[in-house]
Amino acid sequence: MKHRVFGSIMAMAAVLAVVSLAPVPAAGQAPAASRWNPPRTPDGQPDMQGLWISDAVGAAHSVEDGRDPASDIIQDRIGERNPIVIVEPADGRIPYQPAAAAKRKEILAGILTPTKVEYVDPHVRGLLDGVPRNNYVPGGLQIGQVPGGVTILYESNHAYRFIPTDGRPHVGENVRLWMGDSRGRWEGNTLVIDVTNFDTGTWFDAHGSFHSDVLHVVERWTMVSADRIDYTVTIEDPKVFTRPWKMAWRVDRRKEKGYEQWEDSRHEGERDVENILATGRHDKEAGLTGIHEHHRAR
Repeated sequence: MKHRVFGSIMAMAAVLAVVSLAPVPAAGQAPAASRWNPPRTPDGQPDMQGLWISDAVGAAHSVEDGRDPASDIIQDRIGERNPIVIVEPADGRIPYQPAAAAKRKEILAGILTPTKVEYVDPHVRGLLDGVPRNNYVPGGLQIGQVPGGVTILYESNHAYRFIPTDGRPHVGENVRLWMGDSRGRWEGNTLVIDVTNFDTGTWFDAHGSFHSDVLHVVERWTMVSADRIDYTVTIEDPKVFTRPWKMAWRVDRRKEKGYEQWEDSRHEGERDVENILATGRHDKEAGLTGIHEHHRAR
């Protein structure tokens, strides 16, 4: 994606910020643990602008187990370390309620021999990844800032977010969005983003880790140095999880000279899903049974 495209999106963000009548809240006090003083934007907020990439891209396959050990596609690319990103609960597992765990197991069995489109990863189908998954799918991101708002432009699938930081409320409860509805605020060097109003179509990873329509996500983007953001996210959904759970990783500034955003787009007429389902039907007719499952090394 060329920088002129990002510039047009930032111009649109600036207009959205200006038309809001809500005042911009003052920045909160810096956390005691963060003594680094980042450069500031003209309106006094930490300057996070630039090109970044998560070091947790392997989590896009499984937030519990990491990347697919059978894949050689993402072994040597920048920013694609394979950490276990769940930090709470301590066992690193998504705390599904019993009925939800059974549903996920059914999805995992369907993923092994997919015969229905709902067993194919939404990312593979070219659909939006949602939050927080869009922050660790393959590809980088570009952050821009205007008074009263932050824009994140993702390389993957043309996704972008405009996050108002001017105190405006969330959209109405009847509005459901694949990327959710984001509202931000500053707490010292941390951008806190509250995300609600999710559609139910996204997964957290390729392992069928689903959620309901009451998903609530709180992201914390903390500048800890000129070239590093520490990212944490708290996820709650009382319909499917027994408790809130958290993930964390680092986001590093891209330093390749002359690097520009890629246009990782999905094209009309692609046949991947059709071929995946045809293969699934063939395997199932051949008697293949089981569940798509693998575990991280202990």
